[in-house]
Amino acid sequence: MNSNGQPPPPPLPPPPRSVRFAYTTDVIPTPQQKGPEERHSERPHLPAPLHRESGNGLLGLKIRNFGSLIIAQNYERMQGTGSAVWQAAEAMLQMMKLPAYMSMLHGRKVLELGAGTGINSLAAAMSNANVVATDGDPDSLALIQENIKTNQFQLPRSVAVRNLVWGNQEQIQSIKAEFGLFDVILGSDILFEAIEGQLLVTIYELCAMQGVVIMTHTPREPSRENMLLQSFATYFNMTEVCPVLLATMAVGRLDSILR
Repeated sequence: MNSNGQPPPPPLPPPPRSVRFAYTTDVIPTPQQKGPEERHSERPHLPAPLHRESGNGLLGLKIRNFGSLIIAQNYERMQGTGSAVWQAAEAMLQMMKLPAYMSMLHGRKVLELGAGTGINSLAAAMSNANVVATDGDPDSLALIQENIKTNQFQLPRSVAVRNLVWGNQEQIQSIKAEFGLFDVILGSDILFEAIEGQLLVTIYELCAMQGVVIMTHTPREPSRENMLLQSFATYFNMTEVCPVLLATMAVGRLDSILR
């Protein structure tokens, strides 16, 4: 009861921000046979070369064509998972080709978390979005810059690149001060390396009140990753999206997030 003898008002409902989420399953390539030194290495298993690669480019980069986009990968020299285009990133790329998503991106402020090669940031820019590509790995940031340079003449807008370690308030506030809040936040396979709470805080701080978060993910540790998703439900409306069919992978299966 308050001072007027009235009961306190009910708590405010969660803000009308939403998460659109899709699982892609059975698409992780079988690791190639490795020598003894590589088998004992702590380096993460990265994608094997796919049929659209064109061999060694400048600085040993592996080049792949995605329609009009030319994307360099560097998984032979980089240690992080952002060195290659993973299948979840391809699923995101296919989703962004759908008319509904192209309309959602057009003219909007878009943030990509864990951008890796930057392929989805570039694709969003092709839809005339104002894009900021972020990653916490300096090697990935350099690779993103390389891919922006390669594709710069066909981009209707430039793509900004910023360092962002999830949960780092100094970096979060710096991005917010420079760009404001974002209408759309993209993330492919960002649950793979997410630390509980840090990813959620980063997205919550940077997503506009009417914003949308679009995530695609290949499950690796389902129980832990589902717990991360459950934590989003307190602050976001969770929505499943339609399956995605990729030329280089199986049909993406959508599992219910919250039952």
